[in-house]
Amino acid sequence: MPSPEPVPPPGEPPSAAGAAAPVPPLLRPSPGLRLLAAVVLAALIGVVGGGLAAWGIYLHLGPAQKTIEQLVPGPKGGQGETVGQLATAAGASVAAVATRPATATGIANGGGGFANGAVVSADGLILTSAHAVQGASQLRVGLSTGQAFDAVIAGTDPRHGLVLLRAVGAQGLTPIPIASTAPSVGDTAIIVYSPPGSGLGVEVGTVSSVGETVTTGGGTGTGTGSGAILSGAISIDAIPQPAADGGLVLDSEGKLVGIVATVSGPAVPPGVTALSISAARSLIAQVTGGTAQPQPSFGAESVYLDPAHAAAEDLTAGALVTAVTPGGPAAQAGILAGDIVTSVDGTPVDPAHPFEAASLGLAAGDSVAVTVVRAGTTQTLTLRVGTD
Repeated sequence: MPSPEPVPPPGEPPSAAGAAAPVPPLLRPSPGLRLLAAVVLAALIGVVGGGLAAWGIYLHLGPAQKTIEQLVPGPKGGQGETVGQLATAAGASVAAVATRPATATGIANGGGGFANGAVVSADGLILTSAHAVQGASQLRVGLSTGQAFDAVIAGTDPRHGLVLLRAVGAQGLTPIPIASTAPSVGDTAIIVYSPPGSGLGVEVGTVSSVGETVTTGGGTGTGTGSGAILSGAISIDAIPQPAADGGLVLDSEGKLVGIVATVSGPAVPPGVTALSISAARSLIAQVTGGTAQPQPSFGAESVYLDPAHAAAEDLTAGALVTAVTPGGPAAQAGILAGDIVTSVDGTPVDPAHPFEAASLGLAAGDSVAVTVVRAGTTQTLTLRVGTD
């Protein structure tokens, strides 16, 4: 049995006296409530007994830190930094978000009401998953520096499952650089998050699809319950970690390309689901008073039908249109639910080129020729790209 790590004397634990009953979700928390994971874990070790508690935490939460030396490709094919180096550099921009009062027992059992967030501005804007903070009875953020701030909601994007928090009174924080473009299929994705008691958690995977429309079951990014929809999602071939909700998804240069949402449901692709970085940039611009770039949209939702499964059902491979926005670009072009889109301006639809305007590099106002198969008949329609 490994020896427990040295633990500093526990700080003053948060007082439960006068604690209010749970308030409606996503309200500003009580300023006096300080739920730093280090304090609670230290108290747990003091109560239960050093070695036994440390082993229990290890079993539930994993080792103190993962050391990963895997190299990721550098720019233009050059040798890049290791995953560990990129994750460590991002650590200053990872926020722990307390969404409800925690207990030592709850944390030891892998719970505790913690989520993650990405610091995206020096003055305290923190990007997270709406799923991560749904139903919160408090909002308070802690950083690796030991700083902690009460937080309020600064902006939301339910369609893309994003929430932007404001750490009240924060200044001089370290924002994570945000990628200027969305990831592509086949790109390396590095997931960085902060599980209680484990330092930084890291997962490495490959982007398997982009521009996904994800229908969830149960709690969702929109907060509307079963069957809610997240648009523009990214799927990553990696092992989902419940503690990674709201965590950062980085590219091979350490730039933010998505936010983890640990949603589930029969229509959620396997692996890790990440939320749109393009939508995140727009949300940040709206909150900061900048000029938000409208997101290009076809006004349609679709799922990719690969050649093997299409052939098995005597169908054509391509993007199977599942829903069309009334009055939107696709509807005006004459596209119907049930159509299979096979190409856009001559580019075949496939996992690397989904039927999604932003992924195809299109802008609002562009006109494209869309080839569709409807009831076995092929036709070409003209679609003018709109906005979300």
